[in-house]
Amino acid sequence: MAGMNEAKKRDFVSQLIVILEQNTQLLTDKGFDPTAKITQLQTELAAADDAEGRQREAMAAAKDATQLANSTLDAAYTDGSATVDLITGLLGKNNNLVLEIKKIRKPTKPKTKTEAEAEA
Repeated sequence: MAGMNEAKKRDFVSQLIVILEQNTQLLTDKGFDPTAKITQLQTELAAADDAEGRQREAMAAAKDATQLANSTLDAAYTDGSATVDLITGLLGKNNNLVLEIKKIRKPTKPKTKTEAEAEA
């Protein structure tokens, strides 16, 4: 089974079911009645198909949730930035409060080894 992808595994089970169905009499004559095994494999394959459908739904829901989270965060960031612009307009760009607020929006640079050691 190692190395077989999902499609190949699914195809293998499907083909095996057909082969067992087509050769039921031959196998029964040799002492193996494949009827129960055919039913089992059909049930397992149907369960795998159902599980894959639920997996696809979950993946789509996760993508939708990520998109919603990102767009909601973008809206909050845009509103926050507009508020900073308003405060800057009211207090002036050199006001200490404005300067402190603008610091929190600047991207942070990774700490150098020296800075990390100084904090330790």
